Amino acid sequence: MKRDIIIPMQVEDFPQWFKNRYKHTSSFLSGFLLLLVDLLIIMICIGTSFFIINLINRSFINFRSFVTYWIYLPAFFLVFYVSKLYPGMVLAPAEEIRRFTIGSFFCFVGIAFSIIFETDGREMIAVAMIAAIPFASLGLPIARQFSRLIFSRSKIWGVPAAIYVFNNEKNIVVERLLHHPELGYKPAVIINTSSTEPRESQYKGIPEFPPTQEVHDTIKKLNIKVAIIIEKKEDTLLDNQELYTKIMQQYRYIIAIPYNQYIRSVYSSVRDFNGILGFSSTRNLSRPWELFLKRLTDILLLLIAAVPTILVTLVAAIAIKISSPGPVFYGHKRVGKNGKEITVWKFRSMVTNSQEILEKILAEDPVRRAEWEKDRKFKDDPRITKIGKILRNTSLDELPQLWNILTGDMSFVGPRPVTNSELDKYGKAVDFILSVQPGLSGMWQISGRSDTAYEERINLDTYYIQNWSIWLDLWIITKTIWVVLRRKGAY
Repeated sequence: MKRDIIIPMQVEDFPQWFKNRYKHTSSFLSGFLLLLVDLLIIMICIGTSFFIINLINRSFINFRSFVTYWIYLPAFFLVFYVSKLYPGMVLAPAEEIRRFTIGSFFCFVGIAFSIIFETDGREMIAVAMIAAIPFASLGLPIARQFSRLIFSRSKIWGVPAAIYVFNNEKNIVVERLLHHPELGYKPAVIINTSSTEPRESQYKGIPEFPPTQEVHDTIKKLNIKVAIIIEKKEDTLLDNQELYTKIMQQYRYIIAIPYNQYIRSVYSSVRDFNGILGFSSTRNLSRPWELFLKRLTDILLLLIAAVPTILVTLVAAIAIKISSPGPVFYGHKRVGKNGKEITVWKFRSMVTNSQEILEKILAEDPVRRAEWEKDRKFKDDPRITKIGKILRNTSLDELPQLWNILTGDMSFVGPRPVTNSELDKYGKAVDFILSVQPGLSGMWQISGRSDTAYEERINLDTYYIQNWSIWLDLWIITKTIWVVLRRKGAY
């Protein structure tokens, strides 16, 4: 195991290191960049709706006139600002889609009504504004995702933050921020709250100091405004009231990351027990109305996908039949909601005697047997046909699962359907994960698919169930398209 490289750094050396690395400590520039992107996308969405209506009938609308409606952009800015979409850092993707959708809806509808009531003969302009809503609802969050990735390569993006940790409890959050600079918060200094010695070192290139007065004075002079507190299992900063008070006084923005992530959700709300704060969350997938909404979404998506699905199925069926003998479809027994056994359908991508070949591999090849026992897959599976490899790389082999969605055994989005032999790997979380319908896509599928370990799959599926909303499903479906096009983790 590779150890962290420890390079001594004195507190007095930290200011120069910090100034060479960070040019500002405010989130204004990051928010301003996202604002420019949002306004550009709004204009593109208006132009798209104008173009479509103009394409239907040129007498309806003048396509080029859409540029004159930039005068409404300040209204969008105000609504988005009130919706707390700026500076837009570490905002949950599903919540971002929700805020953009609601904000865009009210802006475009308001503009449409003002056009109808204030002028005559401009009904089609109002229709164009209404038609721009779905484009904005998806276009704005997608553009933001790409913008963050692009802006994160520049020093003007992001905000330096002080990370308060307990020994090795820093690892996952600090590393995630370092590996994903698009999140916006950049670890600038690590304060090891459990350190009792005046030890100065570095972790992954980030200076690490004990919580001394000298360190806090230096941080204050550098105008670092954000503190991220990473709690540990046994206790919190409340065990050190003096340090807790210092953090509350020192920083403008404080983010506390609880050790226990299982009872918190994106939509947690605060409850006040006469001065004692609690966090309330609701498991939406246990509510009848939410389940109906999810099923309705599945049906609508099935209707949209019907024609292309039939065409692809015909082509795939012919290719499978020509390439190798055997049936076109393959049904595999999986565990569905509440432990019910379901048959999950796929295009056949393996030879018909695949089970015999598997047993031989497991008996004769210890390396591949270990790979199978870990992930229930081979990266280079000799049982897959040439056409099957194409189907798997493009994820088209899973297209017949639309039938499972139609029959109600699956949903478009949900935890990965598992086999009986995999249930033991899910441990105590198995009943919770099986409490909802499995999905054609899901958090696991958009996070690396075959490259993701079982422990991470469990965390992702648990997160999905805890935080489900129609907005989260829309985000996962949108990102699924991107993952499939990139062929990430597909084999």
